[in-house]
Amino acid sequence: MHKHYIVSVFALLLNLSAASAITRDSIGVENYKGKKLIIHQVVAKDTYYSIGRRYNVVPKDIMSFNDNKFLQIGVILKVPTNLPFIAPAATTTANRKNQPAVAAPATTDGELAEHIVQKKENLNMLAERYGTTVNEIKRVNNMNSVNLSIGQVLKMPGKPAEQPAQNQQQAQVPAVQPKAEETVVKTQIPPENRYKKSEKPAKKKDAVDAKPEEFLEHKVASNETMYSIATTYKMTMDQLKAKNNLTDNSLRVGQKLLIRGQYPAKNAATTSETNTDTLNSIKDPSLRLPASRYGLNQMDEKGTGIWIADADLDPSKMLVLHRSAPIGTVMKITNPMTNRSTFAKVVGKFTENESTKDVIIVMTKAVADALGALDKRFYCNLTYGGQDNEQ
Repeated sequence: MHKHYIVSVFALLLNLSAASAITRDSIGVENYKGKKLIIHQVVAKDTYYSIGRRYNVVPKDIMSFNDNKFLQIGVILKVPTNLPFIAPAATTTANRKNQPAVAAPATTDGELAEHIVQKKENLNMLAERYGTTVNEIKRVNNMNSVNLSIGQVLKMPGKPAEQPAQNQQQAQVPAVQPKAEETVVKTQIPPENRYKKSEKPAKKKDAVDAKPEEFLEHKVASNETMYSIATTYKMTMDQLKAKNNLTDNSLRVGQKLLIRGQYPAKNAATTSETNTDTLNSIKDPSLRLPASRYGLNQMDEKGTGIWIADADLDPSKMLVLHRSAPIGTVMKITNPMTNRSTFAKVVGKFTENESTKDVIIVMTKAVADALGALDKRFYCNLTYGGQDNEQ
């Protein structure tokens, strides 16, 4: 009989030691599915095995519950147990059902109120709410650190402030309704006219478009081409040709090209142009009108040209040989492939042989380079005065 008593007393002592071990070194408890969940803060030399022995829990259960978290000083672990969770004695079941999760004090015991720690709460916030200090809260709850865990029950010295209730009352106040006069002003504009654009900008645009384009004319200089002139004025060759009613790319020195604007009416310009030409002819006997106006002929030829290296022709000078043009004639030579023109002087006639067969002109290397010739034989256009120009 005495042996049974001794065994019973020994078992009771073991249960008491296990119960004290469960709460030893813990910083709080939580309710996890009706079971007590111990909150433990890791200290030096702690391992999963030592923590399991401390709380009488299998180490593998602690590791699985905490996802095998790496242990270091200050880490918070949650230790699952099979012990039932017992709520504070002063808080009844009916009060817990009716009380929201964010309620501050559950009950009061003399001057101490119980508070369940919620998410994002800290000791500074609780001390301000209950009108106390952090050190006082730590002293009352025998705390060695300021770390808190969700669900932890704290005894708070003091009473909670009534600020949340006042804020809730202010939140329930309905927003100020807009005045009736303001509503009338907003609805005065018909919906169909709200997005209608003003017609004033359109009138200004019409006035700008009606302004005549500035007149601009270009006088062709030597070695200028249709492409170079169009590029200078940021135009295309087709635009420049259409502006001046041209059918090809050939140009002559002194030719005037219309770039912008329009020429004046023909009737008004004919008289003034005739008078100007007459006065210029009197002052300067040089030709002011086309050669046909003075009974002269202009010869135009198209065919193959060739450049040669002849000892009788200086390759650095602009010299050519022609079948019929008189010696001394200055003719204009155009290369339609490069749209480049130049002037050269006739110094003699050439005889037809194997190299000059089907050729209309023979030239020096200087003339071919001025025309941008890529081959020794190339197609070209000739313009020069006829036989009557000799006299």
